[in-house]
Amino acid sequence: MKKNYFTAILLLASAMASAQVSPVTPLLNVSIQQPSMVCSPGACTEIFAEYIAPKATTDYLVESMQYGPSFPFTGGIVIPPSAGDDLWSNVFNLPFNFCFYGNTYNQLLVGTNGVITFNLTGWSPGTGGFDYCPWSFAGNIPNAGFPIKNAIYGVYQDNNIATPPVTNPTLQNVNYYTLDTGVNAAPNRVFVANFNELPQFQCNNAVGLQTSQIVLHEGTNIIEVFVKNRSACVAWQAGAGVIGLQNADGTVATVPLGRNTGNWSATNEAWRFTPNGAPLTPQLSWFINGIGVAENVNPLPICPTTEQVYSAMVMYDNCGQNAIVTDEFSGQIIADPLPVSNPADLSVCSDILGTYTLDINQNSSILNAQNPDDYELFYYANEQDAINGASNAINYVSDAALSAYSFTTDLTIYVRVENFASGSGCATILPFQIIVVPPVSPPTGNAQQNFTSGQTLADLAVNGENITWYDQATEGNELPSNTVLQNNTTYYASQTVNNCESRGVHSTRLAVTVSLVLANQSFDNRAISVYPNPANDRLNIAFSDNLRSIAVYNTIGQMVAMYQPNKKETSLDISGLQAGIYFVKINTASKQQTVKIIKE
Repeated sequence: MKKNYFTAILLLASAMASAQVSPVTPLLNVSIQQPSMVCSPGACTEIFAEYIAPKATTDYLVESMQYGPSFPFTGGIVIPPSAGDDLWSNVFNLPFNFCFYGNTYNQLLVGTNGVITFNLTGWSPGTGGFDYCPWSFAGNIPNAGFPIKNAIYGVYQDNNIATPPVTNPTLQNVNYYTLDTGVNAAPNRVFVANFNELPQFQCNNAVGLQTSQIVLHEGTNIIEVFVKNRSACVAWQAGAGVIGLQNADGTVATVPLGRNTGNWSATNEAWRFTPNGAPLTPQLSWFINGIGVAENVNPLPICPTTEQVYSAMVMYDNCGQNAIVTDEFSGQIIADPLPVSNPADLSVCSDILGTYTLDINQNSSILNAQNPDDYELFYYANEQDAINGASNAINYVSDAALSAYSFTTDLTIYVRVENFASGSGCATILPFQIIVVPPVSPPTGNAQQNFTSGQTLADLAVNGENITWYDQATEGNELPSNTVLQNNTTYYASQTVNNCESRGVHSTRLAVTVSLVLANQSFDNRAISVYPNPANDRLNIAFSDNLRSIAVYNTIGQMVAMYQPNKKETSLDISGLQAGIYFVKINTASKQQTVKIIKE
């Protein structure tokens, strides 16, 4: 059979690069990032496309990465151990173009000795494809005399797939497949070649079974090598093994530190080969609702007035082949209006001191029963500060600064409403006025006025708004408007304008002194009989017409009893009244009369 024995042993210390890259392979992709929301239609924001700008494959960067294979070591097309040893696969047609050292390929061969080559010539066909896959090599790469070039080595060594020493061919084999699903769907497909639990020639199982994997990534042209186990068989060609890449003429190679041709061992290590030539120049195209709007602009400024679909397309010239990837964004950009109402203007009444305090947080009602935990209200004395969300909000000091806000003159307050629950970052700025109402003058009217028996405060002639009567010039008791007027008595009137009353230090009340005059009863000189007077438990009233209503008032004008007998004579039960003076106001169809009585 093949193979000549070597006695020379090549010793090479194993060294690993300390830096490790992420185990997640960066796929060829374009991703539109969520843009910042705008708070009203027509406001502007930016939309950004994130994508990889790959480099040419004329050179490679190799980096150590965390061992964590994403793809199974079994499956796909199998080169069966029973076919012999040192075999090539049949020519495999890649479903995507792959760039390697500046050239584009869509076919390859997998060799059972841990190698992939894009060189399809020079091998003799055999039962398993091209026979045979060279096993004998020496010297470091790059090497123009290397037996296999234009190749990926991972791990290239003299595996033995014959049976025996292979005892479980369903598991111990060389297999390869492509994936086109999930995250590995086009344009991010992968080709995977596995060298799973294989003996080495000569040592067979004595140094352990060899397992490694080579992964080719569409679009990025990244190559990864995962080594589960590699043990050198020093009894055979000095334990030679190599991980790396080499171009077609053997003049350029990329090899991890300590993994060039030599005697080394490894467990659970991984390497990534990333194209590192000149950067490729991608072309970025933007579309709004399918219509092209810009080229090679990133980010794209937008001022949406309605919800639209934004699409980004990135195209690369990848080894003479166009690689096109797209993404689109159709989420909400225009924030929903905050469900708030306009705040009410607030006012205070002027006083002689000229310094005022007010609870301005009473405008929190603008949230209209929304959950207050979802909102923040910040109050500002300056509109631009409110727009900017500056740190000098009135309530940044404390909530007490709102409940007792101090000021000296009219001003505008701006409330900034933010909805933290929505995450939009939008705010609504709403102004309201704080008004110092000037001193209110008392109402006007004659200081001396006459009245007839039974008239009330409501019958006095006073000019003003919202008149209130008192029994003293300052302080005192408020009198209801139906208080029955008393002869030679002075009453005091104020008015209320804009919620401020003409009272206090700025103004006095209007004083009106009233005098009783006899009513002109010439039209009806009939008397109404009221007896007995003084009365104890009952009071009798009689007249020639029906008595329609009888109201009894105390001396401060409060009505304490009301009767509607609707007959010519009646006897009223007044036993429940306290002893004192009362005024009985009697109404008939033809006249009205007020009689003073004494309750014993």
